Amino acid sequence: MNELPQEQLLPRLQAMVYTLVAAALLLLIYDQYRQGLYSLVLSNAVSIPAFLFSAIYIYINRDRDAFLWVNYPLVGLLVGLALFQLPDYPELMTHYLFAIPMFTYFCLPMMHATWCNMTVAVLMAAVLWVHEDVLVALRYTTNFSLLVVSAWCFSYLTLLKGASLQRLALTDQVSGAYNREHFYHLLEREIARGEATRQSVSLIGIVLDDYRQLIDLHGNRSVLQFLPRFVRRIRQLIRGEDDIFRMDDDLIILVLPNCGEEGAIVLMERMKRKIQEQSWKPFAELSISVAAVTRNHEETTASLEKRLLARLQKQQRTSLQLAAFSD
Repeated sequence: MNELPQEQLLPRLQAMVYTLVAAALLLLIYDQYRQGLYSLVLSNAVSIPAFLFSAIYIYINRDRDAFLWVNYPLVGLLVGLALFQLPDYPELMTHYLFAIPMFTYFCLPMMHATWCNMTVAVLMAAVLWVHEDVLVALRYTTNFSLLVVSAWCFSYLTLLKGASLQRLALTDQVSGAYNREHFYHLLEREIARGEATRQSVSLIGIVLDDYRQLIDLHGNRSVLQFLPRFVRRIRQLIRGEDDIFRMDDDLIILVLPNCGEEGAIVLMERMKRKIQEQSWKPFAELSISVAAVTRNHEETTASLEKRLLARLQKQQRTSLQLAAFSD
């Protein structure tokens, strides 16, 4: 399970947690029945089928986004049962409601969970104000609000850490472009999408000619400072849906979804012209080799990449021959 990506791990984790909660509520019902708390037994008896149904539904739809909606009625049912029992068991139900912030941030999107908790705080304060007194309502609502703030901070830091780790895993730290590992995953996804929508997928390869000589002449630091500027300039010249990958020290590949052969060639020529017209200090001149390929029917990711690299090598040999002829 640890090898699964986060979007596939979350529904499985939710289904497992909901099943364990249903088992824990079953034990709680037995204890409440022994103590004669029959109204609480009835409330928890309603919660158990809700948790089990949600767990089964989420597991069945674990590979689709359809499982998300079932969390909303589940949260509403739990909050409604707690607020219904709040006038009769104020201390017990308020402690039950104190678990709602962590639960909502676990199963709902962060913004939706925040609005849900704010609504619960207002309703809890109103019920306690009517059935208890102002001080009790103020004390429990303040405690609940502090728990909401703590849960929000924990959820925000978790999302921030996850986004940082994902960015580190997917991007090249020098240039800011995506790395080689992400290239194959995204290209396979775009090929599958292109087959489903009958759209073309194209690649543009860019090789920095004389990359090693640039390092020898200007130093490694100057080249490393140049690469982020180079990637940013390319990003300005391509479409918003296109992606940039640094495959090697001197090799950059662009993935162009929904782009045919003619569009890829036009974009390649325009990009090459703009890059060579620009001044790239401290380099006196920047020479690049570019090539474009469009996926053929039933062509695999590996063969498409191989065909692009072959065209780039041919383009480099042609450039060397022209340079030798001009000399």
